[in-house]
Amino acid sequence: MKKIIYIALLCLTTIAFSQQKKTLSNAELSLGRLGADCSGRGACAFNTSTTKAQANTQVTYNKDNTITLIIDRTKITKEEEYKIVGQYLTSTSKVNELTFIMEEDLTLEAETKIGLKMANYLTKIAKGNYPVVITKDTFTITLRLE
Repeated sequence: MKKIIYIALLCLTTIAFSQQKKTLSNAELSLGRLGADCSGRGACAFNTSTTKAQANTQVTYNKDNTITLIIDRTKITKEEEYKIVGQYLTSTSKVNELTFIMEEDLTLEAETKIGLKMANYLTKIAKGNYPVVITKDTFTITLRLE
């Protein structure tokens, strides 16, 4: 009986570690609509091969086919903040009502998919409106993958 319990505990540990999320902390998110000028709202480029000095975003692949972006507010400009939430933030802004708008789908680079150990059929971040969680130091956005 003790052997069965011991084996069950070993299996639980293995299962727990296999369910961990994969996170990359060296990502750079360029904000704006896709195109030559990268204007408008959304994400126009997403690169995970940047140096730590350029990195402004931590990316986590979630098992429910989403990715969570944690954007460091100290490493982006006020204009980039505007591209995230659609307004310049002030002390009176209603931060719990702001959304991040992806105006177009964004195709992920192969290097990003490999780094996050994503499923092969997931190729892009889907366009749409996404809630933004805002703190003093970060913007957190969870995006749907297709």
